[in-house]
Amino acid sequence: MKKLLLVAGGKPGTLLLAPLYKGLKNKGAYQPVVMLAAVEGAEPISRDLAAIFCIDEAAHTITLPNGTSVEQLAAAMTAMEKIMLSEKPDLVLVCGSDNAAFGAAVTAAKLGLPVAAVDAGLRSYERSDAEEVNRVVIDSMADFHFVSEHSGEYNLINEGVADEKVFFAGNLLIDSLVGLMEEANNSDTPTVPDVQPKKYALLLLNPDGRFSAKEPLEMMHRLLKEISGNITVVIPLVAGLDALIQQHGMDGAFSEIEGVKMIEPPAHGVLLKLLRDSLLLLTDIEEMQSEATVMNVPCLTIMETSARPATIEIGTNALVSLDEEEIRSRIHDILHPGTHKHITSRSKIPEKWDGAAAGRIIAVLDRVL
Repeated sequence: MKKLLLVAGGKPGTLLLAPLYKGLKNKGAYQPVVMLAAVEGAEPISRDLAAIFCIDEAAHTITLPNGTSVEQLAAAMTAMEKIMLSEKPDLVLVCGSDNAAFGAAVTAAKLGLPVAAVDAGLRSYERSDAEEVNRVVIDSMADFHFVSEHSGEYNLINEGVADEKVFFAGNLLIDSLVGLMEEANNSDTPTVPDVQPKKYALLLLNPDGRFSAKEPLEMMHRLLKEISGNITVVIPLVAGLDALIQQHGMDGAFSEIEGVKMIEPPAHGVLLKLLRDSLLLLTDIEEMQSEATVMNVPCLTIMETSARPATIEIGTNALVSLDEEEIRSRIHDILHPGTHKHITSRSKIPEKWDGAAAGRIIAVLDRVL
C-alpha cells in the first residue's frame, strides 16, 4: 500500500488538505499521513475542519517559532526532514503556498522524494508577495501538478512544465466548503444577533496587508461611516486586527460607528455562513474569493492582482485596489443593482468547482503511482 504524506500549514493549506485526506482514507488503497505546521500558540487545524474530515490526533504537528519567516522556515524544514525520513512516503503532497508548504517541497526534493503540488500553477505575478515566490518554487520542485483552474494549466505550461505532469482537478477549497456548510447548516450556532440575511456587508481585513498603515485604515473608516447608514457592516476581529487599530490610535473608532458590528473571530464554518448570507464581501484577503464566487456573493477585493483570475473572469470578484472612489462606486452599484451586472449576477461557476476535486486527484494518483 502506497504511503502518501499530506503537508499543510495555516488555514488555506488545511482547507486543501482536509477533503483530500478524507477521500484517500475512504478509498482504502493508500495510507495517507498528515503533517501540519503552525506558529506557536495557533492551532494546526481548526477543530471543525478536523472533525468533519476525520483528521485524527495522530497527525504529525510542527510548532514554528514566533520569529522571522526565515527562522520559521528553518524550523519547519528541520522538523520535516526527521518526519519524512521516519515515514518514508512514496509521495509528498504539498497543500498551499505558505512557508510550511515551501519548506515541505524543498525538503522532500532534497531527500529525493517525489512531490505533488496541490493547487498548483496559481500566479499573481507580484514578486513582492512572499507567497508568490513560494508558489513558483513549489511548482519547480514538483513532479506532479494538480491545478484548480485553467490559468494554472496555462501558467505551468508557459513555464516549461510538461503537460503530462499537469492535471486539471478542480478547486479543493470548494470540497471543504461543501463539507463545512453541510455541518454549519445543521448547527444552531448563531452568526450575528439582530442582523438579517442579505442585509449586511462582510468586511475581512488582513492586519499584515494593505491596511497595516494608518492611511488605508483611515480610508476604510471614512467609507464605513458613509455606507453604514445604508447597510450593516460586520467585521470579524481576526488575529491582530484589534491590536492594529489600537496601534494607530483608533481605539473604538470602528465600533462607535452606528451600523458597524465587530465580532469575535468565528469558526470557519460559521464564517462561511456569514459569507453566504452577506450582500457583499469587502476584503484584502485572498482566501475567501473562491467561496464568494461559488456562493454568488459579490466580492470587492482591495488588491491589484489575484492569483485566482477565474473568480474575476467568470465569478463575482472585482479588483478595486486602494482606490477610495472606486470602492465607493462599486458598493453603490451592488446596493443599487443594474449598473455593474457583471459583479452582481452570473449564471455559472468556474469549471470543476463542484466539490468533487478530491476524487479527481485520487483518480490521477491511481494512474501515476
